[in-house]
Amino acid sequence: MAPAEARGSTSKGRRSANRGEAVTSPSLADSFAKALEEKPPRPGRPVHSANVEYRYRAPHDAFGRNGYSQVSNDFLSEVLAVLIARHGMSPAQSAVLVFCMGRQREGRLRITHVKIARHLGIERANVTRALGSLEGWHMIQRQVNSLIVVNPLICFKGNGDLQEEVLQQLRADAKALLRRHFPEMREDEVREAANESFPEFQPPAAPKPRTRQLEFGDNDVEGQAC
Repeated sequence: MAPAEARGSTSKGRRSANRGEAVTSPSLADSFAKALEEKPPRPGRPVHSANVEYRYRAPHDAFGRNGYSQVSNDFLSEVLAVLIARHGMSPAQSAVLVFCMGRQREGRLRITHVKIARHLGIERANVTRALGSLEGWHMIQRQVNSLIVVNPLICFKGNGDLQEEVLQQLRADAKALLRRHFPEMREDEVREAANESFPEFQPPAAPKPRTRQLEFGDNDVEGQAC
């Protein structure tokens, strides 16, 4: 491609982007295919053959049959682990959250409180209270018809395009809900309030670290392990 043509194509791409049209770049496979269609250069020795080898990355391996999800490392180490260790999250709350994270597909799962309770072996009332707390922390959102949405910012099973679509829809729903319940709000106030609504996430305050260590007997298993 001549420099002038390259500049022209680049400017066309910018114009398309400014109009809001999707601008896609050719994939590596497309580039190879196009290169193979062209004639080899004449100077030098003639080309006897040309080969292209495709090597795919190894797939992830995970326990069980349900694959894996993308989970925020900061959420695991800086939020969830700290809340559990400092008793800022009850066993029921952490169990319900981890269950929902493991069962969600593209951020959603449809299940009743009774089924969660039966699977975890706890009372249904404890599941309902746990879901209420998790929703208040913006870790999940309860919707109609037993639909639970796990915050895609902390855990998501699906590719990045799907995650972005889900996030955009959730943010649009938050703004629509604010406009419906508070029609007197200005647009800038709606945007500001939406920035504090699900799925935006702020870690809940964790209790202070425990100052008194547990007293161990002669069989100090923790000390031996250290």
